[in-house]
Amino acid sequence: MMKITTGIILTLAVVVAAKPWKPLMPSIAQYPDLFVAPNGSDDNPGTPGRPLATLEGARKKVRELKAAKEDAGIVVEFAAGTYRFTEPVVFTQEDSGTAIVPVTYRAAYGAEVRWTGSQVAGALKPVQDASVKAVLLPEVVDRVMESDLSSISDLGTLRPYGFGTGRPAAEAELFYDDQPMQLARWPKTDFIGVSEKIDMGNFVLKADGRTQRWKGERDPWIFAYYHHDWAEIGEPVLGFGPKTDQVRRNPNQKAVYGITPERVRAYMFNLLSEVSEPGDYYIDRTAKKLYFIPPKKGGSLEVSVAEMLVRGKNASFLHFEGIIFENVRGSAFSLVGNHNHVVSCVIRNTGTIGGTFNGSENLLYGCDIYDTGAGGVSLYGGDRKTLTNGNNNAENNHVHHYSRRNRTYTTGLRTDGCGNRLAHNLIHHGPHMAIASGGNEHVVEFNEIHNAVYESGDAGAFYVGRDWTQRGNKVNFNYWHNIMGSSSYGGMTIYLDDQHSGYEIYGNLFEACNSSVFIGGGCDNVVDNNVFVDCWKSGHLDNRGMGWQKKATDDKDGELRRYLRNMPYQSELWAKRYPTLVNILDDDPGVPKRNVFVRNVSAGGRWYDINNSILQYQTVKDNVVFDDEPDWIKLKKDSTGKVIDIRYKDQAKLEEVGFKQIPFEKMGLYKDPRRASWPIQRTIDKVVLPHHRQPKVTKAKLSPLPTIKVPKAKKPSAVMDLSVNYNGEKAEDPPRAKLAHDGKNLIIDIESFLPKARKLGEGWAGNEAVELAFMASDGANSDIYVFRGFTTGKFEGFKLISRRRAEAPVLQQAKLEAKVSEKSWSCRWIIPLELIGVTVGDRLWANITVRRTATNQFIMWRPTNGDSTNCDRVGFLELTK
Repeated sequence: MMKITTGIILTLAVVVAAKPWKPLMPSIAQYPDLFVAPNGSDDNPGTPGRPLATLEGARKKVRELKAAKEDAGIVVEFAAGTYRFTEPVVFTQEDSGTAIVPVTYRAAYGAEVRWTGSQVAGALKPVQDASVKAVLLPEVVDRVMESDLSSISDLGTLRPYGFGTGRPAAEAELFYDDQPMQLARWPKTDFIGVSEKIDMGNFVLKADGRTQRWKGERDPWIFAYYHHDWAEIGEPVLGFGPKTDQVRRNPNQKAVYGITPERVRAYMFNLLSEVSEPGDYYIDRTAKKLYFIPPKKGGSLEVSVAEMLVRGKNASFLHFEGIIFENVRGSAFSLVGNHNHVVSCVIRNTGTIGGTFNGSENLLYGCDIYDTGAGGVSLYGGDRKTLTNGNNNAENNHVHHYSRRNRTYTTGLRTDGCGNRLAHNLIHHGPHMAIASGGNEHVVEFNEIHNAVYESGDAGAFYVGRDWTQRGNKVNFNYWHNIMGSSSYGGMTIYLDDQHSGYEIYGNLFEACNSSVFIGGGCDNVVDNNVFVDCWKSGHLDNRGMGWQKKATDDKDGELRRYLRNMPYQSELWAKRYPTLVNILDDDPGVPKRNVFVRNVSAGGRWYDINNSILQYQTVKDNVVFDDEPDWIKLKKDSTGKVIDIRYKDQAKLEEVGFKQIPFEKMGLYKDPRRASWPIQRTIDKVVLPHHRQPKVTKAKLSPLPTIKVPKAKKPSAVMDLSVNYNGEKAEDPPRAKLAHDGKNLIIDIESFLPKARKLGEGWAGNEAVELAFMASDGANSDIYVFRGFTTGKFEGFKLISRRRAEAPVLQQAKLEAKVSEKSWSCRWIIPLELIGVTVGDRLWANITVRRTATNQFIMWRPTNGDSTNCDRVGFLELTK
């Protein structure tokens, strides 16, 4: 879990302007053709003295003007004020501009123009209804206010949302002084767990009897991560009881990965009885009453009504400048068409995503985007099959505190298709992803990202995955910092998941990141000329396609091969651009190869974690590494948190390998008249990484690897405590192994706790299992012998030769007995010593690992911080005479 030690509020400007910032819109030099004002009328001609009143009225008037305009654009200017929408204004091809005559809808210079999808709620007054007072906590009854919402015809309904469930428009939400308020929940912050799962429809919360207060609630809901830290759901519950703190959910509502009590994080919401702190609210949608504790007196009270503000259907050359888009149940805008621009705008308080573009040559520039329900803005465009660029661009935008409803897979900025660009953006405080670029030939450059994936685990601030064909993308010259994540996996920074391939990662600066570049088994990725400062892990490459993901790799109907068939990967065009993809199915698919790690500089933490069995297929050279010297690289920052200098302890070492200085001064936002605001304020939450929590030791002071003396005896008695996950985290209910030998065989007994959420199949990583790994430390034999056994009593044995798997049928001469009970499982191994190349008196490297799926742990003797078969990092067994 992310641990925040310091929250630093920084202002991105060296000198704060004496006067309020007023953006200069691109069209500012052109005199308006039409004027709109809150006190106008759509029956007016749209002149300064007789302005129009609405965007819809202006849209219609523009159609009349288009025929007379041939050599200049049409500009519609809105006077300061609030313009209320109950439904979106729809633009079609008939409303489009042209390259010569674009149509611009802009705010007057210096004016605050608000396009809002909300309606003013009734005046607040003390609660009168005795039945409502009886539900509230006694200490807050006098502070809870009510408002009459009968003037709003449709307050909407709460609908299930989250991973695998969808991103529906929100119900009516409350905004007070332009900020979203909290639909009353418990606990107020953070999550609670589950102590027991009865069945898919019933479980027991760790709520200390709190559910007793909720039994009279009309429509209680739960938000939960039921299994994975990247898969959330918000759903109604049917009720509570009969057991204390028992929750009854609808068993027909799909929990995508089931419910694992040990991993659940949840809170309850939409509870009238929990309106107890400033900002809490509850809406009785039947009585049309709002109950609310205002944070202060005299604020504006608004309830969202419209689902969207602007919808473009095959409409092009529309420009929106200097507008505040706010307070909608869905997204602020959806623009399908080409050459559409949203510049110098504020996009906030949406129920779903901030907005979307779909087409080519579209631009999102200089905007502030925050408090959205499901991500910032997405840009779709370009043709992957023909490798035709969309040339959409999101630049110099500040996206923060997004995804307050849908928490996962809702990015700050996203692009899909081919040939789009995300550049110079500042993105922070997102619970899951910050950036995604699905498709081909995208450029992600000069961005600054921090405090992303703070609520998720096994997730990336930049994330893509499970597609061999999405190649040619560049993630260059970005500044990533303070990215930790939660759960045992933590958060990754750049995450190329499940064999994603063909990325260039160049010239990035990583500071205080948990796992900086994480390549999940892909090919042809280049990690070059990056700087890693005080990161727990700098680079990672695994071989999942050879192991637990091999079945999916070989599945002809699986995602990897299906996505491959969907693309013309053997066409002349694709073969020229991606030559190694042409024969991928004949080139050991699943074996990661041709990945490059060169000219990187890493100080503090650990440089790389590359599976040794595949190292021979990669290029890893000319990297400058000082794992134990975090001060070898020093960053100098100004008062805004912007990096203004990077100093290296020995510049000559960088020159020796051809390292090129990274352009840190260009990373992030830049001052421009078209920015919606300047200076920028943001908070940087400092994170505590795993290596910060461990005592600093030098290699010279490391304790020697342990040795267990294995006695000659009929009954195993030498104890090996299996107490840590592969990454060093302590395991709960740790297994235990006992060892002995009889002169000819190694005998090992293992017993492990078995959670109720158990997987008793066959196959490593996906089931409860035990792994033994041995390597003779005396003599010339450097092969690793691996045995993996399952609760069924079946096992597999193989060798790692030069860290590459080789089948060894002779290892089947070993024996395994397994027993499963309600709360535990145990096994006995009998391994002939000659099978693993040792005799009595020898000493051998060893590791024993217990796979526990419920907690997603690989529990072992000592942490390998990588592949569990790396027994030469763990300790010795000595076979005593």
